[in-house]
Amino acid sequence: METNNDDAAKDERKKALQKQSSGFLKYSGMATQMLGTILIFTYGGYKLDEWQQNKVPVWTLVLSLLSIAGSLHLLIKGFTKK
Repeated sequence: METNNDDAAKDERKKALQKQSSGFLKYSGMATQMLGTILIFTYGGYKLDEWQQNKVPVWTLVLSLLSIAGSLHLLIKGFTKK
């Protein structure tokens, strides 16, 4: 009789661990996506400024701020999605 209770407790712990792991993977994936997006857009802006020989890094500023806004939008959208 106790083996059934032990098996049920093990199953519950396993399900809880899987749920916790999937949450960690979800949020670490979102963070990696945000970082990648911001880095790529900022680097693209830097290269555009370099190509146009701008004294003020206009493209770097614009694209980095745009990527931050876009990343935050996707982050909020991901949090509200169930």
